Amino acid sequence: MATLGQLKRSSIHIQHAVKEVQEKINHRHILTFMLTIGFAIGGIVEQSSSVALLPNNKALVSAEEFAQYVENTSYITRLCNPPENDSNPDVHVVLSIPHIEIPLSLSEETESILREAFMWGCFISPLGASRIAVRVGAEQLFGYAILGVGISAALVPAAWLTSAHVALRIFQGICIGATWPTAHMMAASWIDPKYMGTFVSCYTAVNLGYAIVGYLGTFLVTNFGRDSVCYFICLTVFLWFFFWWRFVEVSLAFKTPNEKVRSAIPWRHFLASPAVWACGLVVLGSQWADATLMLGVLKYLKLVYGFTTSHNDVLSAVPHIGHFFAAITFGVIVDHIRASGIVSTTTARKLLVYIAHFLPAALIFVLGYTGCDPAAPAAMYTAALTLTAATPAGAYASAIDLAPEYAGTTFGLCTTLGAAGLLAANYVVREGLHGSFAGWWRLVFGIASAELFLTACVFLTIGKGCALSWSSHYVPKQLPPEQPRFSIVTVRSSDTVGARTNSLDSDDVLCARRGSHNVNHLQETLDNSKRINI
Repeated sequence: MATLGQLKRSSIHIQHAVKEVQEKINHRHILTFMLTIGFAIGGIVEQSSSVALLPNNKALVSAEEFAQYVENTSYITRLCNPPENDSNPDVHVVLSIPHIEIPLSLSEETESILREAFMWGCFISPLGASRIAVRVGAEQLFGYAILGVGISAALVPAAWLTSAHVALRIFQGICIGATWPTAHMMAASWIDPKYMGTFVSCYTAVNLGYAIVGYLGTFLVTNFGRDSVCYFICLTVFLWFFFWWRFVEVSLAFKTPNEKVRSAIPWRHFLASPAVWACGLVVLGSQWADATLMLGVLKYLKLVYGFTTSHNDVLSAVPHIGHFFAAITFGVIVDHIRASGIVSTTTARKLLVYIAHFLPAALIFVLGYTGCDPAAPAAMYTAALTLTAATPAGAYASAIDLAPEYAGTTFGLCTTLGAAGLLAANYVVREGLHGSFAGWWRLVFGIASAELFLTACVFLTIGKGCALSWSSHYVPKQLPPEQPRFSIVTVRSSDTVGARTNSLDSDDVLCARRGSHNVNHLQETLDNSKRINI
């Protein structure tokens, strides 16, 4: 009996402990955690075909030809080797050696086709997904998009390197492209504005997925064959979807918006808004730079400086981990700055875009002129990839600031332009390193730097971090005209849960013209406007 009493008391203590943990971990934390894992899965899927092609990675040139290519194109050879039989080792001779073009290997060409197919899928889906999510619910569309990726991954082994494989990669891109605007819709509906930068920064878990598939995927392919990566993705997705359904769909109980909200997006104001296009262009520049860093710079370090850039190499994986944690750090810092009222939200967003664009632009441009020390370009690559992590808390979050009730559509346009940047950068890198103007490293890096610089200038000029005037499109008739409002649409509504409307002071709406926004006042008005508590 004494033992039974001790067990009962222990059970009561455990129940109290679980209750305390549940009180501290609310639905916002669960949503953030599950969303982060979902984006990491997206990164794994994006790079899975490249890792699975490892057994087929056979170069079209011999080791001697490759060594000659490195010798003839390397800055170390041309600028850093002193002339023979010279007593002065500080004098270097620049040799005029003709360029030797290295063709794409069969594995590289296949990888390029599959990667481009995935990018086309990401280009097709975001805008359409943002409108579908309004009808079916953002959380449902996000969950089923990731589930579709897992199911298609299970079909890849049967369709390997056929036209069906390309079709599956396009489908996977469509699914992953749908996750970005739906995540923004959930952010606008369920995340407090004072935590928005941190939440949106979790999207960079895609880069975390790159690192995971680089290490774990290489191990699986090497030891169990290429199909093991596909089955690993399928199993991971099914486990994730179960927990997503259990803790997100069921617990948050999203409701479908009413018919008025579905059809009332102000397309004329939306498409004519300079701030919306500025946000989209800055995402385009960021994606172009990321593609140049991942595809062009790594190959530059391999061919010119002799680095090993396999998928499980430190230089190929570790910087992506740093990118993720740097993004979270930027998000926490900007949320603290906004909450403390040090600067306006618009100023904070522009500062992050400045960090994420101007500094990496300088590093990428200088990278082609670093000369002899191989550590210099490697360090610049790592630093540039880390600094671009400021983009989510800057440009991505701005898409919510502009029109919270249309955050999905705004970010859908941004990610569509971003996918166009990926496709363009993929073409420039391929042609610059293997095609019609092969070997023009500095041209490839210069184009990426110019894209970063120009798109950042556009955002710094006309970008904003506050609600625009047309974002209050649905103003209830009964409200007096001196109380402007904007509506943040919940994803799914029922008879008892409708569109969430938050009253703002007129100064908050006028910040679209002044370029300033008081976050503390915004949070106070949200708390006083019958906001749905999670």
